[in-house]
Amino acid sequence: MSHKEWCAETSAKLLQEEQRFPTLNEIKDYMITASPSEATKVANNLELPLIFDCLNDSNKEQVELACEVLTMCMNQMTLGESTMKYDTPLERALNHPFTEVKLMALKEIERNIRREEVLTDMCKKHTLLVGVVRCLGDDDVGVAKKAIDILTIVGLTASGLNAILSNQVIEPLQEVMAISEVVRLRVYELVINIAKESETNFHALESTGIINQILEELNNSDVLLRMNIVELLTHFGLTRHGYRFLESSGVLTKLFSLIDVPNDLLNVQLCEPGILKFFGNMAHKKPIEMLSKYPKLFDRVFSNLESGDLTVIGVSLDTLGIIGSTNEGKCALSSTGNKITYAIKTIVKLLPSLPTEVRVRALNCLESLIRVAERKNDMLQITRKWYQAFGDEPMEVILRYAKNPFSEIKLAGLDLLHAVASHQWGQEEIKNTPGLIEYLLDRNQERIKEAKELKYEIIKEMSTSILFDQNTLLRLQEYVKEGPFYVRGVTEVAFEGND
Repeated sequence: MSHKEWCAETSAKLLQEEQRFPTLNEIKDYMITASPSEATKVANNLELPLIFDCLNDSNKEQVELACEVLTMCMNQMTLGESTMKYDTPLERALNHPFTEVKLMALKEIERNIRREEVLTDMCKKHTLLVGVVRCLGDDDVGVAKKAIDILTIVGLTASGLNAILSNQVIEPLQEVMAISEVVRLRVYELVINIAKESETNFHALESTGIINQILEELNNSDVLLRMNIVELLTHFGLTRHGYRFLESSGVLTKLFSLIDVPNDLLNVQLCEPGILKFFGNMAHKKPIEMLSKYPKLFDRVFSNLESGDLTVIGVSLDTLGIIGSTNEGKCALSSTGNKITYAIKTIVKLLPSLPTEVRVRALNCLESLIRVAERKNDMLQITRKWYQAFGDEPMEVILRYAKNPFSEIKLAGLDLLHAVASHQWGQEEIKNTPGLIEYLLDRNQERIKEAKELKYEIIKEMSTSILFDQNTLLRLQEYVKEGPFYVRGVTEVAFEGND
């Protein structure tokens, strides 16, 4: 029997309701075993509208099987073929009561619009686009997420954004926003996804009023909604045009005011982590500007370290680490004088009493402050001064955690030691610490892969140093040559013993 004959016979069986389920299984089995060329022929010769009709049933098992078969068949088609031939059935599928059907249609649309001509063509079919927009309001998060992904891809093209902003699409989008707070946030996420990509996109979306609506939500009494908005604005503010807009519209001042309310401690506790994260990301990009305009924010981060609130301490450590990870950020922090020095002393003092997760974040924060991207004289002076703020015996503090039996703490401690070893002054500290070189060269000390790798990186940093004597340098270089996972053979050990 030829492909065409088999397809004709199979399609005929799909017309009989009682034959649908076994016939769908037959098609599925055939597609699984068929070669790619055979599968393509079958996909093009089967009457797919008849398989789409199998979705109009209350039998969930049949509907799911039909979705599977449709996906198999449409995957064999060239991009644009299914959305051109079956745009109406796909549009109907987007309104189906079953989640599986909507996801099948959305995934097929997403697959097709990866090709620019298909996307352009789809933008002319407003009904299909509206179907995707309505999926933003679906109860199923997976369906809504897929709709956001598709509309983001569409909105990042000029023709796609024009289509979204057309009356035929923007009106359904605004209707969807009225469904609930959750759905409204999904639309905001979509808008920010598109707006952050370019200033042109931003201005086009600003004209709809949705951007201002997002900012208005900062006045909402629902704290959780406000925090979701802050997270979205964080992504937007990391772009140049986004930062300029947030600055000029007073959003940054507004956000700080939300955590500077002494009489509303509950709201402050809920808002502060998200807002500090936001400011940390902004300050990472523009530390000196942020410090000059919002010095109170830096004071807040410093004072939070002594708050006793582990959540706030954790976020403040992260914020300090993000800001201090760049040379410009280090300069900004250094300009606060004794404040940053006191903050470092506070972190070191807190370390022994912090729970593991926060202790690791504290060590990561110190590592960010000590590590430099470019070794410049001012950076060497700043980092050495901060290292000395660890206490009378700074290296002893680091080794307490680098030698800790708990792997998370050990790795964070070794990371910090690696940051120190990247400086010449740090190598001098290592050289002058009795037994430290021996500890680093001892391969029997570490059991976990990551610790061996970190030790290797530390030794590699020192293997070209001018500070060590010839014998020590040769041992360091031999270690590097052997690699991080070298295991000495029994014979080698025996010979060494005889020597």
